[in-house]
Amino acid sequence: MNRRRFLRGIGGSALALPFLEIFAPRRARAATPINRYAFLFAGFSIGSYGNDRIAPATEGPWNGVVTRALQPLVDLAVSDVVSLVSGLEIPVGIDIPAAGRPASFHSTSHQVLATGQRFDPDRYGELAAPSSDWVAASVLAGDTPQPVLTYRAQPSFYRVDSDGGTDGVISARRNAQGQLEQVPPITSPRLAFESLFAGFVPPDPAGALAAKRLLAMRKSVVDLVADDASTLIGRLGAADRIRMQRHFDELRALESRLDQLDLPDAPACAMLPDPGDDPPIGDGIDPSGGGDYNAYYENANGYSNEELRATVMTDLIHMAFTCDISRVASFMLTFAQCFMNMYTLLDLPSDLHEITHGSIGDNEDQMQDALADCAAWHVKHFARLVQKLRDTEDLDGNSLLDSTGLVLAFEGGWGFDLESGGDSSPHSTQNMVMLVGGRAGGLHDSPGRHIRAAGQHPAAVLNTVLGAVGVDQTLGEVTGTVDALLG
Repeated sequence: MNRRRFLRGIGGSALALPFLEIFAPRRARAATPINRYAFLFAGFSIGSYGNDRIAPATEGPWNGVVTRALQPLVDLAVSDVVSLVSGLEIPVGIDIPAAGRPASFHSTSHQVLATGQRFDPDRYGELAAPSSDWVAASVLAGDTPQPVLTYRAQPSFYRVDSDGGTDGVISARRNAQGQLEQVPPITSPRLAFESLFAGFVPPDPAGALAAKRLLAMRKSVVDLVADDASTLIGRLGAADRIRMQRHFDELRALESRLDQLDLPDAPACAMLPDPGDDPPIGDGIDPSGGGDYNAYYENANGYSNEELRATVMTDLIHMAFTCDISRVASFMLTFAQCFMNMYTLLDLPSDLHEITHGSIGDNEDQMQDALADCAAWHVKHFARLVQKLRDTEDLDGNSLLDSTGLVLAFEGGWGFDLESGGDSSPHSTQNMVMLVGGRAGGLHDSPGRHIRAAGQHPAAVLNTVLGAVGVDQTLGEVTGTVDALLG
């Protein structure tokens, strides 16, 4: 049997299979570990006040005590396999330094962060080198159907005078001609699901219509291919049968979550057999008209149920890794310079960008707490992916997390802002932090901890994690590593 086989069903419906032992050459059925890599991104700076509610004041193992922003690591019981690296810095200058950025902060820092390559003014707003996900895929992807999963949970920029442009892109690759091209993310959970597990081959028209009607009535794609699935399962060994049942169970659970996104008119659904499964894109907000600033945000504008979108996309990454449909993922939880309304999520009447500038609270403590809670929302989804990978068995009998390295990066830190000349500014790439999860290649041989890497480039963290998953390449103009991550 060939691993490219799909289950076929009504109207040409097709369902991708997980990686099964029956696909492997007979001599390889003992299954050596397959390494995986995930890069997650949070589109905001960690604060203006030396925020100790995000990075702890002291170094060393957590010992059950974490900051307000990192509490999800404890809540989801993954603090032993997640570390935080602080003190990172992207250099800045009028004459752009190696692996650095210009004085302007927005639309510059995240491209350098993802690539380790200095910002190129001639490619404004674009990544100037391949990003870490595609560097990883060049080694890890093998013959997987999708070399890199590229997702974003926030579907709209929400600022009324801008669509965000490439503030919503952190992925770039070399094409077959050697040219660098930006890779926009998928923002529709339904489209992401369909592209991974289901689709339509050129069908007979009557059958295709029948399949679409069944999907519209919330018929599971698993049921559409039931006859072919039954034939296949009869040929499988005991371990493969368990994997197939787990595959079907998780697909049904994913479809159930997608069914919660049941409001119409999402533009991304236009190509789908079942349009309308994604929530509508939230309206932009323009608080420039004066009056009470926070009153503009006491509504659901500027929000598109990113909570459910992030949950579904996290599940898709986990399942793609489990089924060996992909081994690399790039996941923007939020746009760079995130203007998402935090009222529905966290009862904070402001967008996230303004919260980094102190829009919430009457004093510094309240402002820091609000920002820490925004960070914790991002950390929660990262921690949930770590948890799901830890709790899933790989083909070799170990946990998926044993062969995976994951990173959560933040757009900026706090400190000196060359553009304004101010200190303790969120428009700074000093004092940046990154979270690292997983056990691949010696990561977390010691317990999870806080590691200071003063002055090192964020790409040095990525280099370390890439090396841990077997990628013997470094990013852009950064060759360093953070060896403390390897115990």
